[in-house]
Amino acid sequence: ALATVVAEHYARGDWRGVEEARRAVLYLVTAAVITTAGLIWILAGPISRHVLTDDRTLASLMALPLALIASSYGAVLRGYFHGLQDFGASAVSQVLEQTARIATVLTLAALLLPSGLQMAAAGAMLGVASGEAAGLTYLYWLYRRRAKKAQAWPFRRHPAWNAPRGLLRTAGRLLRLAFPLMIGGLAASLTATFDVVVIPRRLQAAGLSWEEATIIYGQITGMALPVLFLPMVAVYSLTTAITPAVAGAYAVGDASRLKGHLRLGTRLTLAISAAAALLFAAAPEPLARLLYGTADVAPLIAVLAVAAPCTYLQYLFSSTLIGLGQTAVERNYLTGLALRFILVYALTGAEGFGASGPLWAIAASQGLMAIMHALSLRHVTGRMPRP
Repeated sequence: ALATVVAEHYARGDWRGVEEARRAVLYLVTAAVITTAGLIWILAGPISRHVLTDDRTLASLMALPLALIASSYGAVLRGYFHGLQDFGASAVSQVLEQTARIATVLTLAALLLPSGLQMAAAGAMLGVASGEAAGLTYLYWLYRRRAKKAQAWPFRRHPAWNAPRGLLRTAGRLLRLAFPLMIGGLAASLTATFDVVVIPRRLQAAGLSWEEATIIYGQITGMALPVLFLPMVAVYSLTTAITPAVAGAYAVGDASRLKGHLRLGTRLTLAISAAAALLFAAAPEPLARLLYGTADVAPLIAVLAVAAPCTYLQYLFSSTLIGLGQTAVERNYLTGLALRFILVYALTGAEGFGASGPLWAIAASQGLMAIMHALSLRHVTGRMPRP
């Protein structure tokens, strides 16, 4: 939402509007962080016992808010820079974040492993927090450097802040854009929890032991799905760039530029999808051996040939709708998630599907969302997105 609003004001040359949007989001995110971190700390015990059904997750849950705080403020600055179509800042911060994360996760997990698996997992979570903090530190340094040049230090009073009505109006606009996205984010979190609870149990119901079901769940979520999202490195770059680009074009009424962005993004995404689908279908076993040293997950990777185009196009179209300020994206998203819940339960462990059932469910739900997003785009732009 911040990237969209910043891009709109920036396209019109309204720097005051840009700063108002950043300031409003800062207040909103601070309130959300305080509330969410407090709830996590209060409810960590019941969640570990009754939702995750493993007391060993308690230490990791207690460390989670530290990562939440850093990632939330980092997201504010990333949205700000994305709206200005400065993607270099975000790219450098993410490189720093991942570098710090990998180093500290491995170090803390190794140091704390003698104290027990639960402490090693908590150390890994602290490593995630350190990575987020590294990215945030760079973004804040860059913002201060640029703000100083513009004589508008962060948190210093600005003429825009002397008009609370303008700030409140901006906050209201951001909330209207963000609320459906927050609902979608909550639904995604519930989906992850649903998978943790349902998939192993459905595999058990199909005749597997708890240990076998847990291993297969790990293969699905920790081995197959990361392969699906490897090409997302390229797709994510496209979706990150297209949101402020179409927002700016839409804000100034430049239909030709808007449709040009959409055509180019669709062509590039289709090219990435075709290459990924061909690799997943033609060489699942060599790919599995290359990445994991075993061919056990090759049948799961083969299913990704269907899931890949659906997933990548869904990301592109949803990012475009967000850039256009269309909240229909969340209606489409929730519809796809409802289908995913039903199919994950029905197909996991079912005859003919077995362990690959959840991946077929993901492919179907992503395909439905991509189609619904495309129809929504057709309604907004007057044409179906196509190369």
